[in-house]
Amino acid sequence: MKNIGIIRTMKGGIAEIEFPKRLPSIRALISAESGPARFEVEEIIGPTAVRAVALTAVDGVERGASVLDEGRTLSIGTGMGLLGRMFDAFGEPIDGKPYSGDARASIFGTRVMRDDELRRATDATLFETGIKVIDLLTPFRKGDSIGLFGGAGVGKTILVTELMHTIARQKAGYSVFAGIGERIREGNELYLALRELGVLENTSLFFGEMDKPPGARFRVGLAAATAAEYLRDATGKDILFFIDNIYRYAMAGMEVGGVLGKVPSELGYQANLEKDVAALQERICGDGRGTITSVQAVYVPADDITDPAVVTIFSHLDASLVLSREIAEKGIYPAVDPLRSGSRSFDKSVIGERHYAIASEVKKLFQRYNDLVHIIAILGIEELSKDDRVIAKRAERLQRFLTQPLFVTEAFSSKKGVHVPLKKTLDGCEEILAGKFDEVELEKLYMIGSTDEIK
Repeated sequence: MKNIGIIRTMKGGIAEIEFPKRLPSIRALISAESGPARFEVEEIIGPTAVRAVALTAVDGVERGASVLDEGRTLSIGTGMGLLGRMFDAFGEPIDGKPYSGDARASIFGTRVMRDDELRRATDATLFETGIKVIDLLTPFRKGDSIGLFGGAGVGKTILVTELMHTIARQKAGYSVFAGIGERIREGNELYLALRELGVLENTSLFFGEMDKPPGARFRVGLAAATAAEYLRDATGKDILFFIDNIYRYAMAGMEVGGVLGKVPSELGYQANLEKDVAALQERICGDGRGTITSVQAVYVPADDITDPAVVTIFSHLDASLVLSREIAEKGIYPAVDPLRSGSRSFDKSVIGERHYAIASEVKKLFQRYNDLVHIIAILGIEELSKDDRVIAKRAERLQRFLTQPLFVTEAFSSKKGVHVPLKKTLDGCEEILAGKFDEVELEKLYMIGSTDEIK
């Protein structure tokens, strides 16, 4: 028997709905009987009334309109047909092709996991990306969560797309992408780029763009996580889960809290910010057979790394790459700040003695060079001592060497993308640290793969 409700008030994307027969459950999906509008129940406010947040546009929905309790939560269709396709928060295809899936799976997760599965499974093997600065300074393993921190325009989305290409190229598993609160143009460009690179067939994409209501943007990440869990369980393979942008997920939660009239905490964020972020982050785990490795772009508002949402997201990560605007302005790409980036896997027992020693020396050199930058800017490099001039010279060459042309930027840079094995990265850094390229022009080390190219 249908459970019909009546909208009593509608304000700011929030509907108060009366159900005379029986109350729907929290998170229940509610649809308008006339029109495409859909809602999700967030609160029970009386013996026969609930408050629901809009998941779609509510144009034309008025007080007194009838709605239907669908008797289920948001869900997506499962099956291997998820690959090569684009979906919205409802699991509906948005690429113009039909898809129903083998079965529906709730985005909130219903599978009971065994005790031995309830862990963040991490493979001891390093995940080699082929990007020199990442493999050298912020190595990570399968099952880790990696954050790319930075303000607007420093290359977060480019790096995410490059890593998606790398994973597919290595045939390391399948990829799932969650586009949260980003521009429609960027989603379209990503789809076309993945198709052109030939990796779309191993990727499933979910989008909740910035034109969508906050309720939809708040749920699309969970929809994508559900797809990642399904592919992990169904194939036993390692899954790469990309999120662009996880900060927009926190922002969507703040907007939902605002329209519900919740009392905000610091800087206007919702009081349960930590709980909201954890609801998504804790879905990124292994099941004993396969792992989910996550790469997340984290927008940093006003380049303030101490923003409460950024700090909350950081606490769930195993590695963090901080992209610097100052470094990007110098034309150094990827614009990774070596002194502010780090990884839990940066340990001798994980990466080995040689890697640890070379990377530590590189960081030490960059730290000393950072202390000299202001002196060089004011007085010039000639005023430094002989030893400091050597440090500055080698640091500048290391900085240039850690740049590299990317596959996804070939059309813009006219440089063919390169994949650099870790061994070649370590060899090149070791040679520069030893002074082998002290007299080589900086330009010859810029945007190359290995040092073999200049020998």
